[in-house]
Amino acid sequence: MKAKYLVNKKGYLVALFSLVLTACSTVSVSTDYDQSADFSALKGFGWLPESAKVEKESAYLNNRIMDVRITKAVNQQLIAQGFAFSSAPDFYVNYSVTSENKTDIRTYDNYSGYGPSWGWGAGYGHRGMSLSAHSETRIEEYQQGSLVVDVIDPTSLELIWRGIGSKRLPQSTDAADMDKLVGQIVKSILAKFPPKTNK
Repeated sequence: MKAKYLVNKKGYLVALFSLVLTACSTVSVSTDYDQSADFSALKGFGWLPESAKVEKESAYLNNRIMDVRITKAVNQQLIAQGFAFSSAPDFYVNYSVTSENKTDIRTYDNYSGYGPSWGWGAGYGHRGMSLSAHSETRIEEYQQGSLVVDVIDPTSLELIWRGIGSKRLPQSTDAADMDKLVGQIVKSILAKFPPKTNK
């Protein structure tokens, strides 16, 4: 009975560790918007003039290939959501990218198994099974990338909606994987646009 409990506990820890790794792969999204804006009137979109001048804060993201990739992903996602590219847009879109170094510190209990143990207590000898365990701390440094997508009023040039998607960046990847990564982040952000309002 005791051995069964120990096996189940070890299985639980493995499942929990897998869940943590899965959670780390998701995109964290936050949004904000102008509550006085009428988002129901937005149909056509265009890019903010000179939006190709991307904010250059990271060598990882600072390149023309990434600019084309993000622009294409935003265009495709907005069209998929029912908007149309227009020369006389109801709203402009723009984006910026940032990245920062982060440190992940995790402590795990490693169970190395169980075996026979001997002991004495109250003048009587006893034997049984004991579990061998020790804690292990892992420290890992990584880059956290954030994509900021802005929706701007074309007349006033005021910001009316902003979505930010953040995700841990892979150390290396190929072009196809990067296309999927950017597409995932863009889709997660724009899934929140337009915001649900009471209007």
